[in-house]
Amino acid sequence: MSDITAIAVPKWGIEMVEGTVNIWNKAVGDTVAKGEEILEMESDKIVNVWESPADGVLRRILVEEGEARPVGALLGVIAADTVDDASIDSFIAGFGSEETKAEPAEKPTASSTAAPGGDAATRSAPAVRNLAAELGVDLNTVTGTGRRGRITEDDVRAAVSGSEPETDSGVEITPLSATRQTIAKRLTQAKQDIPHFYLSVDFELDTLLAYRETLNTNASTRVSVNDLLVKCVAQALQREPRVNVNFIDGAIHQFSDANVAVAIATEDGLYPATLRAVQNLSPQDIAVATAELAERARNGSLSREDLSGGSFTVSNLGMFGIDNFTAIVNPPMGAILALGKGTQKAVVKAGELAIATVVTATLSCDHRVIDGAVGANFLKVLGEEIAALG
Repeated sequence: MSDITAIAVPKWGIEMVEGTVNIWNKAVGDTVAKGEEILEMESDKIVNVWESPADGVLRRILVEEGEARPVGALLGVIAADTVDDASIDSFIAGFGSEETKAEPAEKPTASSTAAPGGDAATRSAPAVRNLAAELGVDLNTVTGTGRRGRITEDDVRAAVSGSEPETDSGVEITPLSATRQTIAKRLTQAKQDIPHFYLSVDFELDTLLAYRETLNTNASTRVSVNDLLVKCVAQALQREPRVNVNFIDGAIHQFSDANVAVAIATEDGLYPATLRAVQNLSPQDIAVATAELAERARNGSLSREDLSGGSFTVSNLGMFGIDNFTAIVNPPMGAILALGKGTQKAVVKAGELAIATVVTATLSCDHRVIDGAVGANFLKVLGEEIAALG
């Protein structure tokens, strides 16, 4: 069946286990050219495009927009127009394993294979186009109310009735974007599957703050408190490498470099963007690299490489006035450090009462790969790195 090409969920990176179909750029019956973008798929909080490896016709769509499938699952079929439907049905039935095989779609009818003209075909899912055909609605006359102007089934029904889709008075309903759906699914799975334990400690920051002031005097690149804390984390990971791990497919992946994922907040969600080999970076290097990642996160241009390969996560909410919090481990990484704001507190030094700037740090660990004593030792050496900075 060399004239038949499978559209399957690809393996984009070692951490990817599933993908969500974001948008089908083609409808059933459309001609496809080699290298043409057929669909957009979301995985690990970023959207990638699937390009056709062959010429042909999109003969089947087996998974609707917004639906997730595991790596290797069949999403659709491209085939030459000379291939009969029975051969395609046989190809679908025999594809992959029972765990990854998608349910075969019904044989396309005239209404499902015919796509509307204009851009309505790329702004609507196959199910929406089928509904429009059944109700006699021209999708080119329908205004989409979905994300990025997508036409929904409610839009089609509203076009028939001449009214807007019904919503409760005073309530705005916003469907989760594919990014938010991915975040929700990953966090829920992480909280359910990972046996978390938490360790908290206070660190004095006065030495670090004095060092930061020295660095920033007449400097072109401003270094933040978080940049210096990330540097200290990297140094601590070198001294306690048992925390610098991933847990993948039942095995511990030990990292030699401190690839620190820094949590970057955007309107679309939280992105753990990776700074690589941080132990070799200066505070200024960290500041520049973090700013570049934050800019890419805000404009939606983070790459798979930016969001993969992390060995440890740092999440800092101190700039929002948060004293302390506990974070959910971001798999496959084994731990995440949650940092609050620096606060002046009374402390005892050499038997005397003094005032110090203190930050509360909470380490969340995956107990399957990190023991309590290991996590505690990491916090101990992290405190030493912070105290010795500069």
